[in-house]
Amino acid sequence: NEALDLIKGGNWPNAANISPAAFVDALFQTTVWDGSGSARSLTNDINLSGKGGLVWVKKRSGSAQHTLQDTVRGATKHIRSSGDSSEATEAQTITAFNSDGFSLGTDDLVNASSSDYVGWTFRKQPKFFDIQTWTGDGNTRAISHNLGSVPGMVLYKNLSSGFNWQVFHRGAGNDRRLELNGTDSDSSASGYWDTTTPVTSTVLNVTGDDHINKSGDSHIAYIFAHNDDDGGFGEPGDQDIIKCGSYTGNNSTTGPVIDLGFEPQWLLIRHTDANGNSWHIFDSMRGVVTGGADAFLAPNSAGDEQTAADKVEFNASGFQLKRANDDVNGSSNNYIYVAIRRGGMQTPTAA
Repeated sequence: NEALDLIKGGNWPNAANISPAAFVDALFQTTVWDGSGSARSLTNDINLSGKGGLVWVKKRSGSAQHTLQDTVRGATKHIRSSGDSSEATEAQTITAFNSDGFSLGTDDLVNASSSDYVGWTFRKQPKFFDIQTWTGDGNTRAISHNLGSVPGMVLYKNLSSGFNWQVFHRGAGNDRRLELNGTDSDSSASGYWDTTTPVTSTVLNVTGDDHINKSGDSHIAYIFAHNDDDGGFGEPGDQDIIKCGSYTGNNSTTGPVIDLGFEPQWLLIRHTDANGNSWHIFDSMRGVVTGGADAFLAPNSAGDEQTAADKVEFNASGFQLKRANDDVNGSSNNYIYVAIRRGGMQTPTAA
């Protein structure tokens, strides 16, 4: 971690002198905007051009595909989580990755006039997030990565062909897989990756399956960390910012309480053991309301943002499920999640 090179002994420097990468604010942001129909740049103080990363955009106020664009493939290169399509070039989507954010064109996916949008930015950083691409060879192989820790979740996509997204998540188990663009329950991962050791701190162990390693096709993996009291973030360098875990539902409005050790700002949840359940993304910027309806978007759907129910509440040390329903809290059902810490980790240096 960049911060650890600067933090020595027990004499912590002023927060202003610590590498920005020590804090979640410089690695993840939720940005919301009103579409203008005119080219524009959005500032979130994340250095995408220098450090690299992913911007995941969804129209909130109407039907439109999710668009995932990253610095490895380059601006305008679009893939959608809500379908199995191969990569496409969309010239008026994200047009540039900047040192303090990203620029938009005029496409309905990102910036139509009088429409509402959200963008989630993930910056590459050890023990938080990484991106890897490769050309498939149809064989069992190890794909190197730079996460610096054992991944908690990996999203795989064949960029050249129309194959479903494949998802590894530590909470589902080494031998199970899910599809980001689908609603089916988890299923056997045999034939997709090494079910004994699917991921390590240095490699992803994949097979020759067409979804993740088809010979001659281009492939991508978005790799998310799981901090387990070893993140190394924050002012003293001993805090976690991302957790990948699981829980069992109880079908009650007083649902399971998940202790993360931090207050989240972004939460991904998926019911794993029954068909017909969507992925859910919540974030505090769009609204996770205490005692009220929460805004969520489904990565597997082009549908607009929904705010019909009180599903989850964030608290100082984690989150609690609040809906008695199969989508996030069915009786004895199994769920996986990814949670990212709320910002403001450093000591204020000015009023």
